[in-house]
Amino acid sequence: GLLTPLPATPLYKRLEAAGRLTRPKHWQEFIPFAMAHTPLKMSIDEAHNEVRIGWANSYSPEAIEKAVDSLNHKPLGYRINILIARLCFRGIYFPQMGRFAWVKTILENRRTILRLIRQGFGPGLDNVPSVATEPVTKQTH
Repeated sequence: GLLTPLPATPLYKRLEAAGRLTRPKHWQEFIPFAMAHTPLKMSIDEAHNEVRIGWANSYSPEAIEKAVDSLNHKPLGYRINILIARLCFRGIYFPQMGRFAWVKTILENRRTILRLIRQGFGPGLDNVPSVATEPVTKQTH
């Protein structure tokens, strides 16, 4: 996210002394994702764009799939929880206020969702051996 200088901190005092605070009392008027200072070596718009690119890369369907797949050694419930958390957390940065937005997000992530469903309803279906096994014979005592 964007750096937020909080009052009574060394950062706030440095930015104030340098005249770089654009909203010196930003905590009194909360504006989500708005900078309260001018960054060095880039404009405020460039800083916002860099953060948007970071969010897009972190919460893309590919990134979500990679995060869930990296936890294949964990129980299925844990991986489902991570998927749901990432989809909801994504909504903070990319507002998903209507049904259409959620349907679109689910469709974009369908590969990961379907893989988890297959693993839940058919344990081992993804790892079925491709060779035929011998039938079990009845043993007599």
